[in-house]
Amino acid sequence: MRSEKMRKIRIICLEKDKGSVVAALHKLSIIDLRKSALQLPDGLPAGSAAALSESLIRLNGAMQRLLPSHVESERHLSGNALGRKISSSSKVVSEVYSLSDEARGIGELQERLNYAEESAAAFSGSSVRFGDFDSEMVEYRAFISSTKMVREFENRISEAKMEKEITTCSQKKGTSAIFIAYAKDAENSKKVEDLVKELKLKEVDLRAEYLKGLPSEILKKTKAAKAANAKRLSEISSRLFEISRKHYSGLANLREMLEIELSRAEIGSNFKKTEETCIIEGWVPAKRLVQAKASISSASSGRYELEEINSDELAPTYLNRPKILKPFDFLMNFYSTPRSDEIDPTWIFIISFPIFYGLMVSDVGYGLMSLIFVTWVASRTNPEGLVHNTAKIWQLTSISAIFFGILSNQYLGVGLNQYLIPGFKGFDWFSNVTSLIVITILFGLVQVGAGFLLGFINNYNHGHKRHALSKLFSLSVLITGTIAVAGAFFSAFSPSVTIYAAIAAIASLVGIVASNPGEATEITSLITHPLSYSRVMGFGLASVIIGFLIDKAFLPNLSMGIPLFIVYLLIFGILHFLNMILGIFEGAVQSARLNFVEFFTKFYSGGGTKYNPFSYKRLYTKE
Repeated sequence: MRSEKMRKIRIICLEKDKGSVVAALHKLSIIDLRKSALQLPDGLPAGSAAALSESLIRLNGAMQRLLPSHVESERHLSGNALGRKISSSSKVVSEVYSLSDEARGIGELQERLNYAEESAAAFSGSSVRFGDFDSEMVEYRAFISSTKMVREFENRISEAKMEKEITTCSQKKGTSAIFIAYAKDAENSKKVEDLVKELKLKEVDLRAEYLKGLPSEILKKTKAAKAANAKRLSEISSRLFEISRKHYSGLANLREMLEIELSRAEIGSNFKKTEETCIIEGWVPAKRLVQAKASISSASSGRYELEEINSDELAPTYLNRPKILKPFDFLMNFYSTPRSDEIDPTWIFIISFPIFYGLMVSDVGYGLMSLIFVTWVASRTNPEGLVHNTAKIWQLTSISAIFFGILSNQYLGVGLNQYLIPGFKGFDWFSNVTSLIVITILFGLVQVGAGFLLGFINNYNHGHKRHALSKLFSLSVLITGTIAVAGAFFSAFSPSVTIYAAIAAIASLVGIVASNPGEATEITSLITHPLSYSRVMGFGLASVIIGFLIDKAFLPNLSMGIPLFIVYLLIFGILHFLNMILGIFEGAVQSARLNFVEFFTKFYSGGGTKYNPFSYKRLYTKE
């Protein structure tokens, strides 16, 4: 119920051994490095850091331009061997950049050719010769717009008293082009410009590249140029594909080597130094301290000192749990990381969350459908992300829903135990409502009481004696108050026991006020929080009732005829699917609420620091 014990250590090694010691610690992957408080100069990144960073950035850029391919594992290289691999790969990387830059240039060229082609096509069949239209006497302009607007422009210009020459070309799809040459003076230019703005005509850039000659000549030239460009792009694509096939594996291995070596080179800024030595500090799991000493001794040929430090710093939280339960740790960290000096509530959460969820969904059909769905989601999402980890938790809770569905004889609202498990009835949601309310409230009393007990332990360990005492008084109120209420209203206990329990409850309330007045404001939660657990029964019963009503109205039967059977089957499936969605989201939200609000608030502080060892993950390379 606690995180792994951690030890803060200080390693002193010779500056000349720093590289090998850092590599050993990186490979060991157990030390959570921290900046030392010693009044000494800060360490510096290794001299190779800048070159490694530059090589990695350049390599990443090149690999983004390649197609991912199968990667064969290679042995990790460092030092001069890594430098030689970088040099041998530089020619390939340079070629990738060169080809990519050429392809980008061709793409930009294609855009200019397309513009020239589009503009020339608009005047196809005309005698307009595009070219040098610079003139001190004449201004040349051309526009493409709807045929209606072009005709309006032509009519309005014709009405104007100005020297001009107009060529109009009609096109398909209701568009036309117009070319106009007119005497260059301020009055004429203003008339044309005002009319262009009014009619919102699209102007052709007569100075555009490749827009020279008759339209037919331009179209011929642009077509040939585009064909040549397309051929070259195809060649570039083929060459990049060939590079990917031949070199992607080696480049992927090199990238991983660079990432590892760069992290080792840059970590030096976390250290302290003297003229001859390097000082490294960090947290290590206590049970792996001997392993750390052996690794450092081997890397430094015994030239080191290692001491444990007594520190007031809060140790990082290391929750060493089985892989199948890691998603619960992810969810807890998403909420708030447990402190290393308090009881870890995750185990209780792992047990109670599926139970609450399973009771609220409590249907074999819904459990199976959600299990299939979340398994599909988990297989297609990032293992490090929220969605994937939530799906993995959902898988476990879906199994719980199937289990409780069997216990309650719910298979999409239909009872099938008499066929599948002869002689086993389980409990009935409709006839056992009172029992289920009592069970869920008792579960709430137990969990809330456990929360007060854990709160006592945490506060006592932290030296908060008055707060710890108030948690004991709260636990006493919960127990004695429950006995008093059960005896007074339900005759569960004898009158004498009921009276003594009531007196003890009142005395405990006084104890809460005396030991921790701040907690006295939470006295009402001693009643409301255990009662909140009845929502497990409430939401579970609601889901069962909805399923029952769906079955009552839309359970398909072949006697109604094939067409009607298919319609009813579709409605039946859709409504049960919607009820399943409602049930699983309500189950998840309410189960999380009971843990985070009703339970955790009794003892949980959170705000810890997650254990983050100096480590790496190898995908391709090997030691």
